[in-house]
Amino acid sequence: MIQFDWAEKIQDYVFKTWLENKGEGVKIAVLDTGIDLAHPALKHLDRPGRKFNAAAPGFNPTKPLLFGNGDVTDAHRKKGHGTQCVSTLTAKAEGENNLFGFAPEAEVFILKINTVDHKFFRVKDFLRGVEAAANLGVDLVVASVSYPPEDIALEGIPQAEIERVFGLLRASGAVLFASLPNRDDAETWTGLPAANFPSLRAEAVNVGAISQGIFQNRRAEIDAEASIHFLVANASAHFCKIKNEYVQEGVSSSYGTYLVAGVAALYLASIKKREKDDYQPRLQADFLKGLSQKFVQLLDAQDWVANQPVLYKTSAVKSGPADPLDA
Repeated sequence: MIQFDWAEKIQDYVFKTWLENKGEGVKIAVLDTGIDLAHPALKHLDRPGRKFNAAAPGFNPTKPLLFGNGDVTDAHRKKGHGTQCVSTLTAKAEGENNLFGFAPEAEVFILKINTVDHKFFRVKDFLRGVEAAANLGVDLVVASVSYPPEDIALEGIPQAEIERVFGLLRASGAVLFASLPNRDDAETWTGLPAANFPSLRAEAVNVGAISQGIFQNRRAEIDAEASIHFLVANASAHFCKIKNEYVQEGVSSSYGTYLVAGVAALYLASIKKREKDDYQPRLQADFLKGLSQKFVQLLDAQDWVANQPVLYKTSAVKSGPADPLDA
């Protein structure tokens, strides 16, 4: 029996009014391995016009609504990557299992971007997913993927095509959250965003996960990287798993990206509720400032909390509110 509420785990890093809105009115595109829509805690995501297989032959990202009932089966290994990640945001109680996401009222668009045989992620499918998300008019794009830049050349993708797609993303006003690769205590973080796509893009808000060893030994190195924005402590937590099951494991970079993007959904929902028809997307610097008002400054953190996900911000994210504070 599972009893786990993500809202309780992140309550120190958001305002009460943010949690109360549960992400209502915010649209999120999740670019991942798909989702197990048969899972009782996630079956509410099985909606027409919200399921897209961007890796399927013939998918047209310029007209995504024509493809809104695609096969988004998550067959990634034995646990399901997209299934696990999205449960942090939107899982709902079923039977004796009470695993609650913290933004269940956000509108989720599923964009499966790994190949039909479930074995590979391709840059071209990621780009098709980003283009589709921009055309769907979402507020947030979450992509827990990372590619070596040489994959772009190996797939024969012209730089002009990448600029075109990211131009569409910028014009849409959507914010892209991307995962940095997971690192062990001995691995360097210097140059990490520049060595990975899409993290190397200026449009990407980059999220990583840190262990106790990294917290103790590499904070200054991480904080010096201008393109690392947020980190999450890899404490143990519960997630949905394919085939109606659950899993308990450490918060990885992928999970952390969904956590930070989920808080962004709460933040945006509060702005939209307040501004109504006057709402306009923020510049990235102001958006990140407002989002992280209650996050912990990485270099100022005094203690490591091993059993609790902690949301850190680096010096790349300026301190202080960009919007009126919520009570």
